[in-house]
Formats: sequence, C-alpha cells, structure tokens
Amino acid sequence: MQNAGWLPGPQFKIRPPLRGLGALARPRLDNALSASADSHRLTLVAAPAGYGKSTFLGDWVRHCDLPCAWLSLDRFDTEPARLFHGVVGAIQRAASTVPMPGNDALLALDQSLAHDRAASYDLLLRALEELTEPIVLVIDDVHLAGPGLATGIVGVLAASAPPSLRLVLSGRGHTSIQLERFRYGEGLGELRAPELAFTQEEVAQFAFLLGQDAAFDAGSLWRMTAGWPVAVHAGIVSLAQAGNVPVPTPVTAPGTTAAHVPLADYVAEEILDQLEPSLAEFILRATTCDWLGRRLAVELYGRPHGGVLLEECLRNGLFIEEHDYRGGESMYRWHSLFAAQCRRILERRDPLLAERLHRVAARYYQESDVVECAAQALQGRAPRQAVMSLGAHWLDFVLGNDAQSLERLCRDLPAPWSEDPEILMIRSVCRMLSGDNATASELTDRALSRTYVLDALRRRRLEACRAHFEPMPAVGRQDVHAAPAEGGRPIREISEDSHSAASSTGLFLLAQAEFRLHRTGDLAAVLLQSAGGSGNLERLEAIDISAQADLALAFAGAGDLVRAAESATSALERGEALGWNSQERMAPAWLARGIACYWNDDLAAAQKYLARAQRLGSELFPSGPLSVIYRVLTDCAIGEPDRLAESSSALESFHARGLYSVSWNALHTIARAKVAEAQGDLDGALAIVHPLGAGGHGALADSLLAELLCRGGEIDAAQRCTESLTGRRGNSYVDTCASLTEALVAHGTGDTAAAHERIEHAVHRAEPESVFRPFAERKEELADLLVQHAVWGTAHESFIAALMARDTQSGARLRTQSYWSLTEREREVLAYMRSIMTAAEIADALYISVNTVKTHERSIYRKLGAGSRRDALKTAAKRGIV
Repeated sequence: MQNAGWLPGPQFKIRPPLRGLGALARPRLDNALSASADSHRLTLVAAPAGYGKSTFLGDWVRHCDLPCAWLSLDRFDTEPARLFHGVVGAIQRAASTVPMPGNDALLALDQSLAHDRAASYDLLLRALEELTEPIVLVIDDVHLAGPGLATGIVGVLAASAPPSLRLVLSGRGHTSIQLERFRYGEGLGELRAPELAFTQEEVAQFAFLLGQDAAFDAGSLWRMTAGWPVAVHAGIVSLAQAGNVPVPTPVTAPGTTAAHVPLADYVAEEILDQLEPSLAEFILRATTCDWLGRRLAVELYGRPHGGVLLEECLRNGLFIEEHDYRGGESMYRWHSLFAAQCRRILERRDPLLAERLHRVAARYYQESDVVECAAQALQGRAPRQAVMSLGAHWLDFVLGNDAQSLERLCRDLPAPWSEDPEILMIRSVCRMLSGDNATASELTDRALSRTYVLDALRRRRLEACRAHFEPMPAVGRQDVHAAPAEGGRPIREISEDSHSAASSTGLFLLAQAEFRLHRTGDLAAVLLQSAGGSGNLERLEAIDISAQADLALAFAGAGDLVRAAESATSALERGEALGWNSQERMAPAWLARGIACYWNDDLAAAQKYLARAQRLGSELFPSGPLSVIYRVLTDCAIGEPDRLAESSSALESFHARGLYSVSWNALHTIARAKVAEAQGDLDGALAIVHPLGAGGHGALADSLLAELLCRGGEIDAAQRCTESLTGRRGNSYVDTCASLTEALVAHGTGDTAAAHERIEHAVHRAEPESVFRPFAERKEELADLLVQHAVWGTAHESFIAALMARDTQSGARLRTQSYWSLTEREREVLAYMRSIMTAAEIADALYISVNTVKTHERSIYRKLGAGSRRDALKTAAKRGIV
C-alpha cells in the first residue's frame, strides 16, 4: 500500500518532452534504439550537450511498441530517497497505462524509500519479476545524479533487474555505473555522439524544415559542424539572418573555424557552466589548439594535473578524441567548432591570457610543427616568433610534401614580416617546387636585395637555402630523357661525385616536385639516384632513406618493378629500424610495393600495401591519390563489392578536392570506368571514357583506355589510342598493355602475323618484370591466342606456360551475394569480433575507418538476426561461419 503521507512529484519529470517546432524526426536512431532495447537489458545514450538526446528519446518513447516509463533527473536527484521515488513513480505510471497480468504488485508499491534501503530495492525487484510483458525505463540526464547513481536504485536495476525491465540511460558523459562487465558479458547497447550526429542528408532535411531551399549547401555545413545538431541549427539560423550567405569552407588556422556560427554563449552556459570550475578552466585553456598532447595540456593549464583533467575530458566525452601516437605520446583532438567557441569565450573574458597561451603553444610546436607554431604565434601577436620558426624549420616541413601550405602561411604574414628576406626565399623554393621558375627567380631577387636587414646567423641560413637548389641548372630537363634501354630503364647516370647535405636535399625536393607535377618518372629517378647515391657522411639520414623510398616509387612509375621492389624493401627495412614505417615519409615505399604487386598479379599483397600507402600518404603527393587509383584497379580485379565500394568512395573524395592536374583527371575517369565495367556495365564504362577521346593523356591512362575501348568493340579508337603512345613505351607494363591491345586488334582483323608479333613483344617486355596483370585482365580474350602463339613459336615458352597455368585458375569478377550471406569484408570483421578488440582497434587492423567497421557490424547483426556481439558469434558458430 502507498504511504498516506506521500505527495506526488512534478509530472513533467515522468513525461517525455515534446518535440519543438522544426525538430527533425530521425527514424534511423529510432530503429537503432529499438533494436538495442529488444536485445539488451541496458542501453546507454551518451553525448555532450546539443546532440538532441532528450528530443530523440522523447519521440521514441511516444512511438515505442512497448510500455515506456520516463524519468528526467535534476541536481536534487543525488538524494537516494528522491531518486527511488522518481523511478518507482515513472514505472508505475507506465504500468498503469497498459493493464497486464502481474502489474498489481508493481502498482501497490510505496514510492517512498524506507529506512531499510535494501528492503525497498528488493520489493521493487520482486514486483518487476512478476511482470508478464517488458517495460522500458528511460532515465534522462543521468549525469546530474552524481557518483551516487551507481550505489542507488539505478545501479541496482542495472545490475539485478529481471529481463522484464529494459533500462535506457541517457546523459552527457561517463556514468558512475560500471559498464565493462556488460560490454563483455551479457552485452550493452550504446548510442554515442557519432551515431547521434546529423548525417549530411539530415542536415539537408533540417535546413529544409527551417526554410532553406534546395540550393542550400548542406555538405559544407555538415563538414564544418561534424553533424553537431545544435551547431547545425545555429549555423542555419545565422545564415538565414545574414541573408543566406554561402557556408565557408572550414580552415585550419586556430580561431577561424566557423567564426560565423554563434555558439559561444551556448557553450558557456550549457557546457562549461555545468562543469566543475577547475575542469571548465582547463577546457578554456586547453582548446587554444585543436590538437594537443599531455605535455602541452600541462603547459597550457599551468599546473601539473593538466594531464589528469585531459583524461577526464576524454572519459566524459567532452568534444575530444584520442588519436595515434606522435613523438612518443598520444595526441588528442578537440571538436574544431567547439574549440573555436571556447577560444572566443576566453578572448572575451581575458584577451591577454588568450594571447599568452597562443605563444605558449607556439613555443611548444616550434621544433616539431612549423606551420602550427607559426599559426599559434600569429594568434598570439608574435609574428617575429613565427618568422624565426619558419626560417629555422621550413625544410623539415617541405620534406613532409606540403609546400602549398607553407607558401600560404608565408604570404599571410603581416607586413613587414611578409617581406622578410628569409620568408621571400622560402616562398621562392615553394614556387620552384610547383614548377613556377619565373616567380621563384623574382622572389629570389627580392630576397637578395634585402639581406642587409638580416643578422649573421640568418644570412647564413638564407645562403644555405639557396644552396639546396644550386644543382638545378646542372640537371636540366633538356637532356635527362636519354633513350631508355630495352628494358625501359633510363641509361643516363648522374655523376657519383659526393654532394653536400644541401645538394642532396635540393635534388630530393626537385624529384618530389616532378612527382607532384605528374610528369614522367624518369627524371625523378635520375634526381633521386643522385640524391641518394653518395656516401658523403654530411648527408642527413632522413634524406637518404626518404630518397630511397621515393626512388622505389620512381622505379615503379617507370615500369622497373624489380628495382622498385628492391628499393622499397631496403627503405622499409631501414625505416623499421628507426621506427618510421608508420610515417608519411615511407608512404612512397609502400605504394611502390603495391604497384609492383598489382602488375605482378599478387592482388592480396597489393591490397595490403596500397591500403597502407593511402593511409599514410599526403593529398599533395602521389602516395595519396595514386594509391587510391591502384586500390580501385586492384579491387576491380579481385571483385569484392564492399572493398570496391570503399575504394570508389575514397577515389571520389580525392577528386572532389580539386587538387590535381589533368593527368589525375584522366586516371580518375579511367578508374570510374573500370568500376562500372567490374559491375557488369561495359556500356556505362564506355560512356564514362568517351570524353577522353582516343589518347593524348598520360601513358598509363592511355594504355588502360585503349584496353577498355578494344574490349568495348571500338576498334578504331583503340588503335588510335595505342598509336598515340609512340615514343612513350619505355614503361614495361604500359608497353605490355598496349601491345596486347594491338595483338587483339590485329587478331580481330585476321592479321595473324601482326597479332603474333605483338604477343611476342608483349611477353618479351613482361617477362623480366613479371608483368602478369595485363594477361590476367584479358585472359578470356587471350586464351586461344596464347595457345596458338605457343604453337606458332616463342622465345618465352616458360612465361607463356606460366600464363596459361594461371588462366586455368578460377578468377572472379564481382560476386553476387545473397542478402543473408556475409561479404568477405564482413567475415573479416566478424573474425576480429571474436576477440575483445574495440571497433577502433579493428579499424586500425583492417586499415578502414571506425564508422565503416560499425556499418559492417550492424550489417552482420541484421543478417544473422543478432542483437549483440555475443549473439552474432553464437549464430555464426551454429552456421559454421566462424
């Protein structure tokens, strides 16, 4: 019986909130929470403020098929009696709306907590055991209950409630209830910020609800806000008030991200003011930089326990994520929009402190990240510090393959620092690496005319900068393209005279410029052999190993696959000894291995190496975009739909950035056509490549284009395309591809002699480098012709025999998957799910994103009819999948 002295609490605490005007319905979240509540006793919905948790949960409760109880907590619910009262009242209200057998004991409970807490808790648990149908209890804002949540009635229900009670806890961060035993025991449902964030499509839908038209740029706003719902709302409203000005592209300089989004007051009131003062102060100081480590966190906070507070931010999901190790310590990244608002708040409250913290960050980064150092120094109104750091460390940054960012930073320096001689000389180097020698020369003249303002140390540095590029006139482009040897290797050798470190560095950077400008690989190979061929002890080891890695890529680009593999292996062995094989500088070596394996038709190895190269590679250097091209070619050859979807998405992502030249555009078009062909749409593939005409692009693009045109029956165009390759066949696999096309064209026209001559030339070029892929790609077309050629007579009988043996092995195009069958990638993810690895660790092992892993996990659960990792593994074991 209920206590006669009991007074009912406020009804709003046990009623879900109503959706406000313009709020967005989110069926994907409704479905995810329904699936979790069906399969787990406990589900956690955790995200910072502004992710729409209460609105989404209120909608779900009102439309859920199960009876749902709702309880909103406040700061007074730290008292055990008040919390018990709220929980019992909420459950009783839900039970009373749907009369069911077994409800009587629950409805008869006293909502007041007796002196013997354990007895009251037992009564509630026994009443719940009598339920014949499940009830869902949603408790919102659990973070307000404080540390007592775990020892009170909510902790008891989480640990001991019968299956008839499904518990959904929603809050802003880490709950005091211990959850690990649920994750690795009976299972725990979780929806966190990545799931609660708006997708790009939801941003567009939300903008439409708020009055925007179809032309609204939802993609830019989504990227700027990372889908943070309150920021999306604020951005749309702000744009409407400003006359619908287009959303700017996010920038990287501190303090400039999404400056027009008016969220500072929201962050101050709804996030910072709800935290302990020490934690709020730490966040205001630590968000000086978007990226930071523990040591920088301590320096910015000014007290030794800054690292402890950094961990607290991470544990409570306060807009920060942990990333890979850098320089021996974990790095942490703030949500860029949140960090920008915090910087704005600090600048308003204490502008002098804000500037001083930027200078602290600049000093921290001055030896490790010249661009971040300079950007922080400028924010701290210390341009001289930026100039000194650029002058001392610009070369280290250029070796990281991003001369464009360096040049942009130099141009953005305020006067008179933008006309500093050292800065002008750095800009000259950047222009030279971009192929703009005229502007480079003009900048050099301006720098030399102002050297009188430099002290002795800086004058020596400027002269050293000039020395890096002194070799350029002696290695001009007029004579480096000497006739290649029969095997396609450049026969011109650079003198083996020793070089200074400056000369080696200059040659190395010029070779990288050749790659960036998408020119032939021959000059790059010559330059790199010169940069890496001297035994001079003055040369930096970093230059030597990096030159060897790039030389491997130059060999691969020139078709010298044997030397590419040898150079890549040597560079990676040396890099491994120094712990460099996970650094960007080694990406060319991984890419060279991947290219060699692709043309050798070792597709599994190619897939592995190319994924590594793409993960490490720079956008501005071929190790990024070229690895994507080869990943698409490899995935088309293997025929796995999931992998091909991933690489195709990466291909379009690179193309959308618009950073690359015409040669990239041709390769991008060819790759898109190859995807269409792999999916069985040859007509669609031909339609994609028709704008390319019949040749006149890069040698690799033209050889692949000719092959596709021939297979599509456009014989005249294919023939013109191979003819356009005249004088550009030094590359072994390019020549092999083109020769096979010519052989098939001749065979189709009845010119048997020409067909066999071209086949013989193709195998002659392919055998030294083990170029099997062009034959495997066209095995059905070549099967009869190869048999005829073996009878006709060949000097390469063993190679022909190896080709025909390969042709007898089954090779698949895209395999049709039934709805209930797991794809190859899903099987890989499922295999890792047998361990205790997290989604992030599985993603790292497979070189894919965490979101992709989660997508595969959801697909696995759906196909196996499972609601948790444990259930999925049981079902898979029964079916013999694992």
